[in-house]
Amino acid sequence: MLDKIVQIIISSSSIIIGENVLFCQHQINDLEFISQLYEENVIENTSIDSYKVNDIVILEFSLTSLLSKGFYYNVDIFLKWNYYEFPKREIYIYELKNYLAETGNFKEEYNSIINLVKQIKEISKYSYQEDELLNSIIVREEKSLFLILKYSFDDLKSIDKEKVSLIESFIDILKSHITMDKKNIYLNQLVEFLYKEEEQTRFSYLIRNFDKYIKKSSATYNYYLRDFSYNKLKIELDSKALEFSQKLQSVINDSQTKLIAIPTALVFVLSTLDYENINAIKNYLALVGLILFCIFIQIFINNQKSAIAFIEENINYYKGTFKDDINEIKESFKKVELEKNKQIKRLFQIQILLWLIPIITISVLFFVNGYKYISIFIALIYISLSVFLFFWKMKIN
Repeated sequence: MLDKIVQIIISSSSIIIGENVLFCQHQINDLEFISQLYEENVIENTSIDSYKVNDIVILEFSLTSLLSKGFYYNVDIFLKWNYYEFPKREIYIYELKNYLAETGNFKEEYNSIINLVKQIKEISKYSYQEDELLNSIIVREEKSLFLILKYSFDDLKSIDKEKVSLIESFIDILKSHITMDKKNIYLNQLVEFLYKEEEQTRFSYLIRNFDKYIKKSSATYNYYLRDFSYNKLKIELDSKALEFSQKLQSVINDSQTKLIAIPTALVFVLSTLDYENINAIKNYLALVGLILFCIFIQIFINNQKSAIAFIEENINYYKGTFKDDINEIKESFKKVELEKNKQIKRLFQIQILLWLIPIITISVLFFVNGYKYISIFIALIYISLSVFLFFWKMKIN
């Protein structure tokens, strides 16, 4: 009968919905079926005695009677009558213009919520029905959660295939008796996730934000597998961040005694130059020795750069072991990143000052020899290049 009713309604050129009545224009081609509808009170027409085949009439379908035949005018009415049980008979939903079995996404979304409700009822400490709504109380450790299992068509529309998959996986976790630790963690997170929400909207909020809930639960479970609670994880991250910061600071701190030799070398060379005989061999030997000194210090600086690169590699590797809560990692290692950039800039500044020593010495030799402009030119070129490279380094870091 449902198929014939659907055919009459969807083929009608004029449909009007009144108070509990669907008015449908229809050209009669099966008078016997119209009589059957009348006898079963599916149509509320006053009399059909005068109806003949090919007559165009207005059939007054009772929406309440249509429900008994499996015809639902819209999704809200369908949900009202099939809130917690997937119907076993054939159903047609006029709003969706399709049979329930052929609605595809809606069927999957609706079925996933039905299964979720059943499983929540199973794991609840206590469940009861009031005003046609199922209420469950979930008790976990020191907290209990009162959950009204109420949802709407809009909630179902917020579900995509990914969420359906997440809901099915969650149901499997709740059903499992093997991974009890995982089940307990997910239930604890369920209580935490919904505890601050309004009671009337908790289940709706869960459906709409199910991906966020699963992400938090998954992260907590992964931390648990590493034998970390959230607080322990925070302590470990902060401890590691402090450890890496100290290592970065030690790159410069441990080399301070060596770096003091840079200004000492400048003072020593300039004070030992023979200004009376500026082209004396010992002056040029001092210059060569100074350049060799700068090369050795440069090698040392390169080693310090390698040390920073090695520490950075260790930091990235360590951060890569935590993939579930990127924001927490970023927050803990923000100061470490700043410290790394500071040390890189300081080494660059040391390099500028290092090579400024032979530049000053060469400029002095030219100046005393009477090549004043050349000495000034060399100094200006080096200073300009150093300033440019300094600001460029500041920008990229």
